[in-house]
Amino acid sequence: MKRSSLIFFTVLFCRSLWAISLNGVDYSIDTIVQYPAGPGATYYQLRMQRTFDRTGRLDCYLLAVDTHNPYVGVEQILGKDQLVGTERPSAMATRKSSATHLYYAGVNGDFFVTQGDVGRPTGLTVVNNEFAYTPTANRRLGGVDEQLRAVIGTKMSYSGKLVLPDTAYAIKHVNYTRAADELVLYNQHNGSTTGTNMYGTELLIRLLPDYQWHTSGTMMAEVLDKQVGIGSMAIPKGEAVLSGHGTMQQVLNDFAVGDTVTLRFSLKVDGNKVNMAQCIGGDTYALIVNNGQVEQSDFWNELHPRTAFGCSEDKSTLYFLVVDGRGMSAGCTTKVLGEIIHYYGAYTAVNWDGGGSSCMYVSPFGPLNNGSDGSERAVGNAMYAVANVPDDSRTVEIIAPYQPIYNLPRYGIAEPKFLGYNRYGVLIDTCVQGVQLSCDASLGEILPDGRFLASGTQNGLLHASLPVEGASPATCDLTIRLLTGAPVAFRLDSVLIDASHPYTVQIQCTSAGHIYDLLPAALTWTSKDESVATVDDQGVITAVSEGYTRIIGAVDDFSDTIGVHVVAPVRGKRCWDNLLQPSSWELTGTTNFNPVWQDAAIVFDYVGGRGAYVRFEGDSTIFAIPDTIRIPINASADVQKVTISIRPDNSIAAKTVTLYENGMPTATDVNLDIIVSEVLGNDAAIHPLHFGSVKFFIASSTPKQQHSLATQGIWLLTPYVEDALPGNRMDGDRTIRKIITPEGVRIIKDGRSYTLLGI
Repeated sequence: MKRSSLIFFTVLFCRSLWAISLNGVDYSIDTIVQYPAGPGATYYQLRMQRTFDRTGRLDCYLLAVDTHNPYVGVEQILGKDQLVGTERPSAMATRKSSATHLYYAGVNGDFFVTQGDVGRPTGLTVVNNEFAYTPTANRRLGGVDEQLRAVIGTKMSYSGKLVLPDTAYAIKHVNYTRAADELVLYNQHNGSTTGTNMYGTELLIRLLPDYQWHTSGTMMAEVLDKQVGIGSMAIPKGEAVLSGHGTMQQVLNDFAVGDTVTLRFSLKVDGNKVNMAQCIGGDTYALIVNNGQVEQSDFWNELHPRTAFGCSEDKSTLYFLVVDGRGMSAGCTTKVLGEIIHYYGAYTAVNWDGGGSSCMYVSPFGPLNNGSDGSERAVGNAMYAVANVPDDSRTVEIIAPYQPIYNLPRYGIAEPKFLGYNRYGVLIDTCVQGVQLSCDASLGEILPDGRFLASGTQNGLLHASLPVEGASPATCDLTIRLLTGAPVAFRLDSVLIDASHPYTVQIQCTSAGHIYDLLPAALTWTSKDESVATVDDQGVITAVSEGYTRIIGAVDDFSDTIGVHVVAPVRGKRCWDNLLQPSSWELTGTTNFNPVWQDAAIVFDYVGGRGAYVRFEGDSTIFAIPDTIRIPINASADVQKVTISIRPDNSIAAKTVTLYENGMPTATDVNLDIIVSEVLGNDAAIHPLHFGSVKFFIASSTPKQQHSLATQGIWLLTPYVEDALPGNRMDGDRTIRKIITPEGVRIIKDGRSYTLLGI
């Protein structure tokens, strides 16, 4: 079989937009991400920012689905597969998906009841050609018919009838509370039973083999069972119940098991009869886009997260749009929502539920927007693009980049990431390995590590190829645009280094919401003071002696500098002196503990209580680059756990490290070790470190008396390096450890300890 084409993705890519006017205000558009989400579908993550003052921001998530694709379906899911109940959109899709029937992308749907019948949609609801709910009030609606053509309208008209030879009786509702003298149809979307009272007659029916459920048309069914005066009849999947009360009960009493009943339904949207396959209700305002015109007066005029559903003029392309709000993204009115979805191709569109319900889901990534609740909300229903494929092939035969366009300065570096799809266009690999890049020399070159370097002088295409066993390679192209006057700068304006930690200068350019690295080797490097630090032609800075200097890098018209502080590990000793002075570090504890410093120990009175603790805290800066921060402790109390607060220099938030979560040994020398790389990473920007506090949680098993927490201070463990800073040396191939203590620097070599005082 031929591979599924991703031409639809390419066509939309060619229509990429760079600016938009929203409610009369100009916004720039950065396409953060753009890739095929599944058969016939393209997903975009867009960032729109006001061009005048750059303060307003809208984060948008758009899914465009081509229903002409032979593997595409569109289906709605009800929370927990029934009208009453809520479920997260990601959970719905995961629960219903199979290898050949995959709910690969979608958004939340209708407004729903939040008290009583929680989850019940408020508008017309059709699921898989069946009426799931016929409301009494009219709301806007959106969905697809049985040919997957979009149906988006303002007003619906429902009619249902039980047809007898000489007359017909109205089926007042589908899955709605049965009132006096009413005939109501219940099906599996109502739940496992009708939920009716005992005052009526109910017929269990099943469509005859030549019939299927439709929202418009005539259907014939067989009566399988009959119950009189019982109520709450069970509804097996695929079957339905006719339930009558009062005068309608008398009508149903005339039927017997084995009889045939005739049902006739009619659904009109804006006066046109349709056979809806899937339908979700909207709000009570006008359509946000109607016949190519954005609504200008009758709209929801508050800023909130929003969800919209739209279609192209020929009704074959569906648009699902989510706009974040109540956070970094400001949210929008439904007028602005209409302007956005119209700008991307929607000829008609409806507003669905928003706020914390707004959710854009793409498999296998899950929810992709930032929900205003802080997590994905359980909702009443959701609409999805579905992949209906012949088999569950797991062979990657199509590749596409996460990002199809790179705007790079000269000597900028791109490391494209690729998604992998099977022959039908189903996403099966989110990080394809083994993709080979190539390009014309006028564009740039491929570095030995496989990354692309924009060393050329012209725009062009970067070619990607993946070998496919037994078939031609999977290929795709990325567009490279060379920027002039791009905002290029060193990532950091200063760094802290020592002899053990050289630093390679990072040069970056920000474009269209992406950050790109520049090749350091493309620059000419100079150190202002080589007695403090040197820099080689690869931009690697190496410490020579303690002090400060500046490193300059330049290429073409670009030049920047970075400050370099070179320290020896012993510089950190001043932190330890402050630590052991009560005037510099605050001692706190549970009421009546009265902790005080006595020499190198904290002494306190344990009197019991819940959540008991002792803490010492301050704000000491560690002017060193340790591998490990160690606090030796000997506690007479039972310590339940210890938390340590330490803040990297590139963050305003401290990192809390929890040690001995199952209890710390009592009256024993133990070490509280923080492995810096494991906790904070290896980024040069984290230095210097800011040491905040150590908190000991005292267990209730501790005797109620005076206790102590004895400490030898805080030690830094750093590697020793040959010919490094003054005082450092390497003995052959053996590693020598240097440890800072209040008494001086302790050298540990071959298991023997040497203390160097006064260093």
